Amino acid sequence: MTPIDSYFSVRDGHLRFDGVDLVALADAHETPFYVYSARRVQENVATVREAFTARHPATEVFFATKACGLPWVLDLVRRAGANAEVNSGGELWKVLRAGFRPDQVVFNGVAKTVAELEQAVRAGIRAVVVDSVSELERLDAVATRLGRRQGIALRVDVRVATETHPDMRTANGGKFGIDLADAVAAFRRAAALPGVDVRGLHLHIGSQITGVEPYQEAVARALAVLGEAEAAIGRRLEFLDIGGGFPVPYMDAHGAPCAREDYFCVQTTPADHAAAVCAVLEAQRPDLTLFIEPGRYVVADAAVVVTRVQAEKVKHALDDQGRPVSADRWLLIDCGYDTLLDHTFVDWYFRIVVANRAAEPADAPFRLGGPLCDSADVYLGDGDTPYRRFPAATGVGDVLVIRDVGAYGVETMTQYNGRPRAGVLGITPDGEVVVARRAETYEDLVRLDLDPREGGR
Repeated sequence: MTPIDSYFSVRDGHLRFDGVDLVALADAHETPFYVYSARRVQENVATVREAFTARHPATEVFFATKACGLPWVLDLVRRAGANAEVNSGGELWKVLRAGFRPDQVVFNGVAKTVAELEQAVRAGIRAVVVDSVSELERLDAVATRLGRRQGIALRVDVRVATETHPDMRTANGGKFGIDLADAVAAFRRAAALPGVDVRGLHLHIGSQITGVEPYQEAVARALAVLGEAEAAIGRRLEFLDIGGGFPVPYMDAHGAPCAREDYFCVQTTPADHAAAVCAVLEAQRPDLTLFIEPGRYVVADAAVVVTRVQAEKVKHALDDQGRPVSADRWLLIDCGYDTLLDHTFVDWYFRIVVANRAAEPADAPFRLGGPLCDSADVYLGDGDTPYRRFPAATGVGDVLVIRDVGAYGVETMTQYNGRPRAGVLGITPDGEVVVARRAETYEDLVRLDLDPREGGR
């Protein structure tokens, strides 16, 4: 796999991404905006697929579309040979519209509506991942009414602890999956229902899982349950779906910048995770097809946000007598958590570069804030400080580039504070820049709303 840093270069003092001058893009398009590299998306799909198929040839990749459901990206992923994992009727509609076949789709989610289950059954998708026994009964009723038999997997909470962000732990209690103690009974019930065809077991232990041991433990527990379930229903199952969670390095792997939580600092690769998972699978159940659902890994480092400094100021710290004792230089940029939610929502760290000063030493401390009327709209600093280091002359008008933002960024943008959602540009494999999604306008802020000027009440 090509290191992501090789996608960045400096020419004439300007930062380039996949060969494109990001400062020139900022001069041509209103900031903030996202920029995706098609080459990187497709390279990431190939890397994770090849890592697993080298160890277990019967592996299928299902891209977790919640990470980025942009049609331009979905098309790239499909053409790279991946299938699609969805979490709503809307995501199902989008992937079918993007050209994925129904037999390339699995449907996850904890609270699927009757309408969504009808949509999935009518489409004839590969599998509905059933998250609870109540959903199992609902799906059976829907499929029976429609005269269909829907393929399913049961999602099991395998109760494995993970050392990732607390909000990203999904398999040790919490809302996801059927309880481990109830799993075999759920399989037995599924096998007795006429409207479903139970084909596999699903698990997902979380996101940004930097170690391989939790995957080994999860697969071992899942195979134990699967064996008991097969004995209970009297037949073999077809596949094991281990979800995703493969990590992306958000901090430098070596040196002082890697000083925050361990889950920002990644030493493992997809090959390491594949070796751990497939060693257990090959030893115990080599007959099973393996499903994997990478999302973050496929798109995170394939995109940047380009933003501009709109204001600067100095704020003084005061002593007990109210006298200034130190000064912080603040930069206020036009990218807030309306555009990049995770920087505040989960206190995520993103590397940031001053694109038009990329050849200058970044040795001056700054505080960095977004534009929103919310004191939480402030970016994490380097290491254990609140400061980012940029060139000393950085100020109003300079262009900043936020790296590794391709996952869960576009999908979570909002119009908070009356700010239209940012546009998205794409760099094609040939180096052409295309508009993958236009930036919203003020009209888009009210496009769906009742207009009282026209007599609405």
